[in-house]
Amino acid sequence: MRLSRLLLFVSCAGLPGACVSSHTPAGRAPRGFWRPNRFDRDGRAQGRWRTYYDSAEAQPFTTGRYHHGRPVRTFRYYAPTGRLDYSERYRRQGFCEVTYWHPGGQVARSGHAQWVTGRGQAPRFYWFGPWTSYAENGQITGIQTYANGTLTRAETYDASGQLTKAENYKGQKLTTIELFDNGKLLKTETYENNVQVGSTAP
Repeated sequence: MRLSRLLLFVSCAGLPGACVSSHTPAGRAPRGFWRPNRFDRDGRAQGRWRTYYDSAEAQPFTTGRYHHGRPVRTFRYYAPTGRLDYSERYRRQGFCEVTYWHPGGQVARSGHAQWVTGRGQAPRFYWFGPWTSYAENGQITGIQTYANGTLTRAETYDASGQLTKAENYKGQKLTTIELFDNGKLLKTETYENNVQVGSTAP
């Protein structure tokens, strides 16, 4: 009897996952360290994070990981159909690379952003620098430039990769539109309060 108990103990010690899982009721969420959607002592998101479209938790919306309220590694966001919509790959200091995906899995848009958070301040997420848009065949269709989350310039390209139009913004208001033909500037339209007030040719 003692020998059989000793053999059972040794087998379980060598395969802890198998022994624990055999006593975990089916359908019950994991507990402790591996439980998702936890918070630290300051009330900040911590560890694995999962959200769903439905109460049955069958349709995932987001998957990712937090470290004391700051997202780390890769966050993935899914459409209601289950396909990957966009992803955020985090670096140090909250900097991340954001990629939007076409339904077929090709890159649709990509750029950089930053997540700022800390004790006593509301979290803030903003885009910066150039963001590039792509057709499903990989052709660049546009480049938008952001400063501290605000759009400053939006360029449009044709199927041959030539710049056709560039919109310039200041304080979230359109200031000029530059029109191009075969990469050469044709004219510049000037705007005030988003209303055209002038047009000049080079």
